[in-house]
Amino acid sequence: MNKFYESIAGVLEVDDVRPETRFRETDGWSSLMAFGILVSMENEWGAPLTVDELLKCETARDLFLLAFGSFAARLLGISREEALAASHGSIPQWDSVNHLRLVMEAESRFGVTYPLERIPAIKSVADFVDAAE
Repeated sequence: MNKFYESIAGVLEVDDVRPETRFRETDGWSSLMAFGILVSMENEWGAPLTVDELLKCETARDLFLLAFGSFAARLLGISREEALAASHGSIPQWDSVNHLRLVMEAESRFGVTYPLERIPAIKSVADFVDAAE
């Protein structure tokens, strides 16, 4: 399990969270857990969310996508919205050097790995989230 999903599991007080986990359907879901997710997203992952943004998230993958988007935005020097819409090579900031930086720094930050053979196929923030092992 990656560090992000471990963090969300801690907030939800469950043993395991997977990308498909519908976090609002967790036993004992409460406004306190929602607040915990908001605090974790901002303080731990540097991805502040509004309540409306949280309400649009259905799964833990949706949360990870926003956290990774914020991470990519900081690394590339753009907004989260731009990072979520961009792809490798679509903007000057996302060149091959920064693509490799995203891989290496994401592995460290989120505790994930990207098999070498998959890296060339990663083209977007969503691809990074889905390819993480």
